[in-house]
Amino acid sequence: MKKSGFTLIELMVAMVVGLTAITSVYALGTAMTKQFYEEQRLATSQGTSRVAIMELRRDISRAGLFGTPNGRLEPTCDSSPMQLPLLSGGTGDLGAFQYYADTDLGVLDPDSNNPEVAADRLRVLTSLYLTDQLLVHSASIGGDVVVLQSGNQAYRRTFAWGQSAGPFTSGSAPNYLDGNLGWDSAWGGESASWKGIAQKGARAFQTGSILHIETPEGRHFFRSVFDKTGNTQDEIRITVTPVLPVGTACLPGAAEGSMVAPLQWVEYALVNPFDQTEVGADFFDFDGMFYIDLDPTNPAFNLKNTTAADLRESPNIVLVRRILDSTTGNVRPLTTQVIAEFVSNFRVSFVLDDDSGTTNVPDLLDPISGSGAVNKINTEPQKVRSVIIDLGIRNPLEDPDFEKIAGGDTRFQVDEDQKGAARVRNLRIEIPVMNVARRNL
Repeated sequence: MKKSGFTLIELMVAMVVGLTAITSVYALGTAMTKQFYEEQRLATSQGTSRVAIMELRRDISRAGLFGTPNGRLEPTCDSSPMQLPLLSGGTGDLGAFQYYADTDLGVLDPDSNNPEVAADRLRVLTSLYLTDQLLVHSASIGGDVVVLQSGNQAYRRTFAWGQSAGPFTSGSAPNYLDGNLGWDSAWGGESASWKGIAQKGARAFQTGSILHIETPEGRHFFRSVFDKTGNTQDEIRITVTPVLPVGTACLPGAAEGSMVAPLQWVEYALVNPFDQTEVGADFFDFDGMFYIDLDPTNPAFNLKNTTAADLRESPNIVLVRRILDSTTGNVRPLTTQVIAEFVSNFRVSFVLDDDSGTTNVPDLLDPISGSGAVNKINTEPQKVRSVIIDLGIRNPLEDPDFEKIAGGDTRFQVDEDQKGAARVRNLRIEIPVMNVARRNL
């Protein structure tokens, strides 16, 4: 009987064919895996960009709400209009916007590897917590206390029936409020009437907020809230400074019938999330995520010639939103929130109407940004008609197959010693500021 089998040549051909098939499948799987992760990174950056843009749109579109585009142009009897602290020191006119071009460029691109990027800082003055202006019941004879009317719907929506106010400035719970305003538990427990202080209302009127008072005669006063007076006859009594000219031609009677709204000062900035001078201590506290203590004094780091910073994904520059004290410019505790991570570009541009208030027909409006816009925006914010935001979000890691090219705004050089560049997702949106435009100052 003749026995049959594979010859050496047949076996070698079969092995080559099999190896080729396996290699093809492996290469296809690798390509598909790479494509999957690339799509995942793209989806993540798109989602991050959209969330950030939504937050920016909400605040910027409310610029000037219940406030003013430019306090210097409002009819008032104050010899010197209220000022706001400037980032560079000193004070400037109160207005809907403060703009600082490329202030955070040293944080975003310290080695100047990406000349096409921007790192602007934007401040917006608006009413964050109220959807209505409130009515003034009266002001004290000395002009240092404003009493709010409690019998209208706007008041009731602000100081909600039965809504918990705390936690406030005492006890072991986190303290959401700052200063000496004293929204204590005695006020928070008054839910049996309309006098209960909701957290939203307490935040709105806390120390350092701006109180905008508009009289029936059309005069405007801006005052700083610095205290809450004692609970007298279940009234909401706010102490302000400087005092109001009560009983004069500027503010006749006891200011009854005037409209009042607290204003907050919101800042958007690019920061290093591990810079405690910018975000406060323990803002990014990762100790619980690792098996070793990330305290830099931990001996484990000395043994391994490693620091806590070496275990962090760096640099991760984040766009933060935070609320400032309008009297000092300091960041309020527990108000800093991360809007977007791995930011590669944050450019703010403005569309201005220079012919507003004149008989001239407005020209075609062109965006303005950079150093040429700083003085215009900070001295004439009433001319802003819309704000354009250009936001870039990059991949956390650089792709060695994606080289950096000159002038390429879709590529970001994270580390010049590494091959390749990070991919960037850019998003651009124009936000009308109708509260400013309607004033047409």
